[in-house]
Amino acid sequence: MKKEQLTDILNINGLITKLTKFVELKIEIYELKVKEQLVTIVANLASLILILSFGLFVIFFCSLALSFYLNSLFGSEFAGFICVGGFYFLICIFLIVFKDKLITNQLFEAIFSDTLTDSDDESDSGQQE
Repeated sequence: MKKEQLTDILNINGLITKLTKFVELKIEIYELKVKEQLVTIVANLASLILILSFGLFVIFFCSLALSFYLNSLFGSEFAGFICVGGFYFLICIFLIVFKDKLITNQLFEAIFSDTLTDSDDESDSGQQE
């Protein structure tokens, strides 16, 4: 009888050890998933900043070139810059008026589309079972 009790206790200790290792491995897996997502976010952010920086340079120099070209067409030293500035002012007003439709909704959809799709998939798979 004592031998069986001792065997049961040793099995329980082995079970507890395996369960502890399992939990530690699960925690390590979640940590690695979080690190992977962070690296992906940082890499995407860095490439976005780089692309936007070069895009701004292109827009800036094209705007200067257009301004100087319009100056030569109008025979003025500043009319081309006023036209280009007015064009950017109109774009700014347009973005302010339609910011909810164009920017806020699009950003919300882009950011949360994966989250909403994942939760929909999980709820669908949970209902099927």
